[in-house]
Amino acid sequence: MKNYIYLLLLSIFLLTGCDDKKNSQPSSDATPTTNQNNKVNTDTQNGKDTSITNSNENNTINSSNDNKLQLPTQVTNSYLFHTEPELLPNKKLIKQQTIQSSDKKSINYNNQGYVKNYDLEGLYGEINYDTAKYIYGMKDTRNSYDITFDESKNIIGMKNSNDEIVAISEFDEQGRLVETTLSNFADNNINFTSKIIYENDLVEQVLYNAYVKMDDKKQLPVLVREKDVIYNADKQLEKTITRTFKLSAKGEVIINDKNEQELESTETCSYSEYNQNNDWTKAVCETTGNGSSKINLTRTIEYL
Repeated sequence: MKNYIYLLLLSIFLLTGCDDKKNSQPSSDATPTTNQNNKVNTDTQNGKDTSITNSNENNTINSSNDNKLQLPTQVTNSYLFHTEPELLPNKKLIKQQTIQSSDKKSINYNNQGYVKNYDLEGLYGEINYDTAKYIYGMKDTRNSYDITFDESKNIIGMKNSNDEIVAISEFDEQGRLVETTLSNFADNNINFTSKIIYENDLVEQVLYNAYVKMDDKKQLPVLVREKDVIYNADKQLEKTITRTFKLSAKGEVIINDKNEQELESTETCSYSEYNQNNDWTKAVCETTGNGSSKINLTRTIEYL
């Protein structure tokens, strides 16, 4: 039940479900390549570094990671508000991406690369940047929220039809999203907070907490979770490790006899078969502990 509430609030059904169907073939932009094909050639005769380029200048892979194209901060913020860091593009803006396991989930983006709408196995969301409206819900039951944007179209808050605040975002001095709080979102009494920690402009960790509001002064924790995001030397997403902690009846994290926080479950996802834009196209997610499972994922990407 805790996991269901968490997934419903944050809209991250994207990485769930068993892979019992034949995976669809990725589009040409998502065709996997080996890591060798993603490496940069060096002109040893002239003593200068050269780079591999596609016909589109924006696809250039520079010989130095420091010179590699970076996503606009507001694009990263849009992804992190609506979904998870696993779905961020490495460098090139995405028009649509789908995640295939036993079912299919899809997310579409506008011409600026911001999340436009998504369909996550019946959970639907749509962001209208012109009317500042957010439509969210299931197939037959959807709610409309008023969005407050800043000048860069970052979502800084949302209100429901009763003019009650249901979402607040916080940003650091560099304009990066560092915290999102959902309060009574989707007509429930759950308060949900996610905190994002960065290292060298990459998401390093996300901390999740959810509470049930007992009364005006008291909240009962129902979820404590942390996700570590790990990259390889080429700054490609390599692995995520998500730990969910066991809670007591009072909502406190249980400490075992080894003086360690006791885990309810651990999910480890390994990513591979990177395409020419350094985005992963295959993943395997294994969960141990409560609800053990193994999931195979195929990611198909269409770029802008």
